[in-house]
Amino acid sequence: MDQRFSSADVERALGISSVSYLGTGTFGETWKVVDGDRVAAYKIIYRDDADLERLRREITSYRRVASENVVRLDNVVPLVIEGRRRVTLVFEYIEGGDLADAIPQDRPTADELVNLASGLLNGVSAIHAASLLHRDLKPANIALRGGDYAHPVVLDLGLAKLMDVESITRYPQMIGTPMYMAPEQLRGERALKASDLWAIGVVLYEAATGEHPFVAQGETLAWDEFFKRIARKPSLPDHIPASVADLIDRCLSEQPHKRGTVAKAIRRIKGD
Repeated sequence: MDQRFSSADVERALGISSVSYLGTGTFGETWKVVDGDRVAAYKIIYRDDADLERLRREITSYRRVASENVVRLDNVVPLVIEGRRRVTLVFEYIEGGDLADAIPQDRPTADELVNLASGLLNGVSAIHAASLLHRDLKPANIALRGGDYAHPVVLDLGLAKLMDVESITRYPQMIGTPMYMAPEQLRGERALKASDLWAIGVVLYEAATGEHPFVAQGETLAWDEFFKRIARKPSLPDHIPASVADLIDRCLSEQPHKRGTVAKAIRRIKGD
């Protein structure tokens, strides 16, 4: 997605001269803001109808999420950009880039892959413990603290729900980019805790192999073909540690109940 706002726009809105564009996602674009010794990530929401006061009330739930594997959400503020008030979410800034940038460069080692899996499960567990779902877990929403595969940090926690988007992708659109959402979400059904497990399975497969388990890079599929593919689990390379391979296999079950629970997945990845 393209950048909408300029550095000058953001600097003028904040009254701060040290900002840099980080990227654009489903709901808006994110900027790194340096104000003296304080560094934060500001996510500027594109929707003009976003309710500032409601979002301020809602983030009370998000502040209950306490995990080193989940980004900290600090505040919701209004910014006036291009003459319009833009609701903006203020997060801690994670130095090190994200998983989407790391995957094309190199593969994680076996130990890093196990730690990546463990970190993602711990992060999602913390989100679920706060009675939240993520709903949009993908490599671009996973930061790597210090650029280390072994220290993932889940970003954009639950924004799909926070922004009142029950299903980001609607049937029967075409699939033109790698997909990370569970089959039930893609069919427009209610997201489940197991939906986040599906996403973890897809993300780990891609981190381990450099490829999406069902869709080739740049490939465009009709929905019927895509649903046929996800009904058949992908083969797993031998170099993937057994605990991670088992996790991926369970997570990529088309039926949600066969994916198990995050708590059981954590115990398995630890070898308990």
